[in-house]
Amino acid sequence: MVRTDRVKKFRDSIIRYCRFLNSKTHCLPGATVRKLLDKLPDILQAAPATITTIIIHVGTNDTSLHQSEITKIEFRLLFDFLSRCGKTVLISGPLPALGRGDVRFSRIQALHSWLKYFSSTYNYGYIDNITLFWFRSSCYNSDGLHINPLGNRILTANIVYAIHSHKMY
Repeated sequence: MVRTDRVKKFRDSIIRYCRFLNSKTHCLPGATVRKLLDKLPDILQAAPATITTIIIHVGTNDTSLHQSEITKIEFRLLFDFLSRCGKTVLISGPLPALGRGDVRFSRIQALHSWLKYFSSTYNYGYIDNITLFWFRSSCYNSDGLHINPLGNRILTANIVYAIHSHKMY
């Protein structure tokens, strides 16, 4: 079992209000993989030494840029950096965006599939949010992008479950 007081979450605004006991959160509204990669070294350097697990939630904003191959390259750079930080890493997959069209949905689904596979090549845990939020409009605000309090509770429970069920190497 992993103690949640040793967890640091880095994410964009989608899951800003997901909270659980004894964790630290660093939110970067509008974050892209590049923005997170630029800021992460300084953030980790300032983090308490007790942090042993990092959860990354980023990539949904990248799908709106229509540059899938560039996003993959940036994720590879992020994963390479994380592999040298000496922490257990879990990747929180993207949430579906409701009412954003087939192209955006397709890009998010493709990112989900790729991240799920690519995370496993680094022995990172992967948190599947697509399956959990698929066709669950009751979990979203009216913008179809940001989750509401119900969505926050569900997502938080999913993250906590992933922390406690992930095999630490």
